[in-house]
Amino acid sequence: MLTDLDEIGRRSKDNAGVNLRFRRFLKAHHQPDGPFRILAERVQHEMDCTQCANCCRQFIVGVTRQEIEVMAAYVETPVEEFIDQYTEQDPDDSRERVLLNRDEGCAFLDGNLCMVYDARPKPCREFPHLALKHNSLGARMATVFKRAPLCPIIYNSIERYKQLVGYQDTENERH
Repeated sequence: MLTDLDEIGRRSKDNAGVNLRFRRFLKAHHQPDGPFRILAERVQHEMDCTQCANCCRQFIVGVTRQEIEVMAAYVETPVEEFIDQYTEQDPDDSRERVLLNRDEGCAFLDGNLCMVYDARPKPCREFPHLALKHNSLGARMATVFKRAPLCPIIYNSIERYKQLVGYQDTENERH
């Protein structure tokens, strides 16, 4: 399994056209979500996220009031103080809050470990969101491919899925 983020980023960029054609292939051939979910779950179990933690450095995490309360209790901080110190207004929705990111990533990231792991919010618990059964993968495929350069689990799941469905990119052969 490829885990080097620089190499994953390079390959993702180099294969952007291939991946776009693969997404179109999946849509045109009505590939079911089930096999991809199973494969992605296997890849996720093979990966030690504490060796990467890039998601904690790259993504903005929305949090609910209930999640804020749980995390505040976990770090033994009053809720309003927690909100002031560890969250900020969502740049896309002024009614929502997101976890504060600092230069090195999430405010709760210590090296590659989460200081609130046992109380982390749902987006963190469910990342990379590939094996979820309550959302259609087809509707999220563009987002999944967009995140591939940033997450070894996503990248490797896509590459293995190409093999599983027998995808052959014929576009490059025509040029």
